[in-house]
Amino acid sequence: MNNRIKFAYHLHGWKFDPLKKTELKQKAQKILPEEYQSEMEGSIYCPECCSPLYRSPKKKAQSESGRKAFFAHAKSSKAPCGLRSKQAEGKKYLSEELALKAVQSEELVVVAGFIDKAPVAPEVISGEYDQSKVEDINGPVVHAPIGRHRGDNFALPSKFKTIRSITRNFDENIYRYFYMPNGRYAVQLQDLLVDIKSVRDTVDTPRLYFGKIKRSYNAGKKPSNIRMTMLDYDSSKSEFTDFCFKPSDLEQKEKGIDDDAEGRFLIVYGKVTESGTGLCIKGAKWGEFALLPRKYEYLL
Repeated sequence: MNNRIKFAYHLHGWKFDPLKKTELKQKAQKILPEEYQSEMEGSIYCPECCSPLYRSPKKKAQSESGRKAFFAHAKSSKAPCGLRSKQAEGKKYLSEELALKAVQSEELVVVAGFIDKAPVAPEVISGEYDQSKVEDINGPVVHAPIGRHRGDNFALPSKFKTIRSITRNFDENIYRYFYMPNGRYAVQLQDLLVDIKSVRDTVDTPRLYFGKIKRSYNAGKKPSNIRMTMLDYDSSKSEFTDFCFKPSDLEQKEKGIDDDAEGRFLIVYGKVTESGTGLCIKGAKWGEFALLPRKYEYLL
């Protein structure tokens, strides 16, 4: 992900005010660099810090060097922002109070873990239940080492989540900071995601991965058999021949991964292990994988 600002907020007449970020996000239009028009100049804003942006180059689709048009912070903008430059050590907070406010405003998401099994839907008298709520369950208080000073641990409320709940509003979540189980920092989601094509060896620590599906098929005849979902992988740069995702046919089909899933993006949380001459992620639980909705694929 080279360009960290994937889209801008556009709202005529709005002036930057750090206390009115919610107003901007509720009223503004989201625009991509290729959707920018000259009359938008002076009224486009950053999706994280909400300070002014500009488009470079202003009118052409790409620069003379061949780089596609992109959004960047205006030179007059001094607001701290994780999209301005990559922060190797993630987000730090000055106090527990500020960190708690970040959780309450959903700038910061503290993940206690991912849900192992599908929650039982609550009984309702009429209408459909809100699936997003049963995929986002309150967790314990977590002592997260995200203070600005060394050794500062803040006690913060957490969530048991699913990958599907993260992909549901992916364009918003990609700019939020996530503190993952046993993490050292709160890191922006787009910096947590690892492209499976870049993996060269086994990885014992669970991480968030994304990959494009090349093909998917049931290795047997029963729903309980493994579904072999092969992901786009460059074997010329690795000693391994391919990369596979291997939960059962039943589990994958429940998430929409079937014989027609070619070209879709999979997001999964897990460990990378060997599988014959290739690499794989197997044993992923119910809440640890999902397909990315097509409308958000441009973000990857």
